Amino acid sequence: MESVFEKEKPILPSLCDFNATLSISSIAGMFMDIAMYHAESLGIGFTGFNERGLFWITVRTKIKILRNANMAQTVKVSTWPEEAGMLKCNRDYEITDENGIIAQGRTEWAVIDKETHTLQKAKGIYPEGLVISPKRVLNEPFEKLKDNFEGTLIGKYTIRSIDTDYGRHMNNVAYIRATEGLFSTKELEKKPIRELEIHYVNSSFEGETLLFFADKHEEYTDIKAVKEDGTTAVIVRIK
Repeated sequence: MESVFEKEKPILPSLCDFNATLSISSIAGMFMDIAMYHAESLGIGFTGFNERGLFWITVRTKIKILRNANMAQTVKVSTWPEEAGMLKCNRDYEITDENGIIAQGRTEWAVIDKETHTLQKAKGIYPEGLVISPKRVLNEPFEKLKDNFEGTLIGKYTIRSIDTDYGRHMNNVAYIRATEGLFSTKELEKKPIRELEIHYVNSSFEGETLLFFADKHEEYTDIKAVKEDGTTAVIVRIK
């Protein structure tokens, strides 16, 4: 039973940004996809969980880009789970090529009941016989991000049908894509995003409009997406 799951992936044009390099939202999508492949092979993916009335949700995601991956090259995407806690579990990721590491990531997941949306026990969720890899990336803990800043309004985004997932709420990667799109090509050329951490706070749905507020610091920028009712959907820190 594979504790580390790997797949080779070509960097296709649909995954690239204006510089013909792999975008940070596409990296997030690769991480989400490889996690699904691995979970399916372990019997705890969409198919297995759907039969049990369960659903995976992402609580937090952190991505660090060490160097760019270029259009048309082939990379290896790897993932492996960490030991599950009582209610949550982490999963690690790497994108590499023959020259070493391109990007690393970590997600924190929880299991919920599909009907009631209540948290379910994560401890013991992995199949018997799975040996947990001791390898870890991004060993620093997730940031303690808070939404209690006023910030400057830097953009609005109305959620469309193409932004939603099977649960009918805004897809995790769609939030990252919307955040990435807040910045112009000139801004990103001058200061490319090399690290992103996002905390998913409240679900958003088709037709809702998100207001994005930024609180800029010397070393990082905090961004919150606020729904029309005043609740925060996500909090993001970029560097």
